[in-house]
Amino acid sequence: MTTKQIVSMTGAAFLVLALDGCATRSPHVPDANQMPTAPQAAEQPAGSPVSQDGVSQSQAAASQDTRVHALWAERSAAAESAFCLGPGDLLEVTVPRVDEIQGLHARISPGGTITLPHLGTIQAAGLTEDQLGDRIKQRLGQTLLRDPQVSLFVTEHVSQQVSVTGAVARPGLVGLTRQTRTIADLLSEAGGTNEHAGGTVQFYPAAGRACSTASRSLPIAPGTAAAGTPIEIDLNRQWQPPNENPLNLPVIGGDALVVNVGRYYVDGWVKTPGAYDISPGTTAMGGLTAAGGAMYPADLHGIVVWRTEPGGTKKRIDVDVDSVRKGKTQDLTLQAGDVVSVPASTAKMVPYSGYWFLTNVVRVGAGLSFTAF
Repeated sequence: MTTKQIVSMTGAAFLVLALDGCATRSPHVPDANQMPTAPQAAEQPAGSPVSQDGVSQSQAAASQDTRVHALWAERSAAAESAFCLGPGDLLEVTVPRVDEIQGLHARISPGGTITLPHLGTIQAAGLTEDQLGDRIKQRLGQTLLRDPQVSLFVTEHVSQQVSVTGAVARPGLVGLTRQTRTIADLLSEAGGTNEHAGGTVQFYPAAGRACSTASRSLPIAPGTAAAGTPIEIDLNRQWQPPNENPLNLPVIGGDALVVNVGRYYVDGWVKTPGAYDISPGTTAMGGLTAAGGAMYPADLHGIVVWRTEPGGTKKRIDVDVDSVRKGKTQDLTLQAGDVVSVPASTAKMVPYSGYWFLTNVVRVGAGLSFTAF
C-alpha cells in the first residue's frame, strides 16, 4: 500500500466520522414505569409501547387492579374480627370464679396447642380469638361451670409476621396486631420509607386465607409469595375511590413488602451512563457528576430531563447546566425515575471526531503499518 493510498483512505475515514458526528446523537429514553431496579431488562424500541411478554402497560395495570380487587374481596370480610392465632403467640386468659385461670398466660406450643388448668390441652393454632374463646367456654361448660364467661387477649403476636425490606428505616419481620393490619400500618411499623425510597412498593401476597378454621400447626413462612408475582403499588397514584388504595389492604402472615430504592438514569454523552440511586437533593448537575461528568461533545445548554407523569405520559424539562454552573439559573431537583438525557453539540462534534480519529484510528493504523511492512 502506497503512502498516497494511506492518506486517501485516512482522509475519507475522517470525513465520514466528521459527517456522522455533526448529527446530534439522540439517546434512547427508556420508560421509567418499566425500568428495572437492576440492569437486566432489554431496551424497548423508541416510540413503541412499553410491553412485557406481549402485555401492554395499560393491560398490566388493569391486571394488577384486578388482583387488588380480588384480595380485597378475599381478605376484607375477615379483617375486622378474624385474627388468626399460631405457634408462639402468648395469650392471657381470664375465667371468673375459677381462681386458677385468672390472668393466666399461656403460649401456643409449636404443635399449635395450649394447656389450661382443669381443661387440659386445647387446639389453638388456626383459630381466631373468638373461636378459641368459644372452644374454652364449651370445655368449661362440660366440666366446671354453667354458662361460663371467658376473657381472651393476645399479648404477644409471634406467628403472624410480615417481611418488610428495601428502602425502609427498620427492615425486618413485623408482627401483626389489631392495630397493624394493613400495608400502610406495616410500613409505619418499619419506620417508614427512608431517603433512598422510590415511588413504588412491591407487595408479595402470601398464599392462603386470612385465617383457616382448620387446625394449622405451623405459621406461613414470611415471604411465601403467591405465584411469585408481586403487585406493584404506586405511592403517588390517586385512587378513586380513595378507600380502594391498596395501601389499606389487609395483610396476613407470610406477606412480604419490598420498598423499591429510588433511581434516576443518565444517558448520552457522559463517561458512565446508567442507573444511580437517588438521594435527597440530587440535582441534574449532580446527576452528571455521579455519571463521571459530561464528555467534551456534550451540549450543556440542552440537557433534557424526562419525567413520567401520572398516567404514564412523559414530561420534558429542559435544563441549562452551563447556566447553572455560572449561577444564572436554578438547578433541577431530580425525582425517582427521572431520565437525564445529555445530547451532543454539533459545533463540538467536528473537532471531537478529529480528536477521536487521531487518538484511535491513526494510532492503530500506525501500529498496523509497523507490523505489516
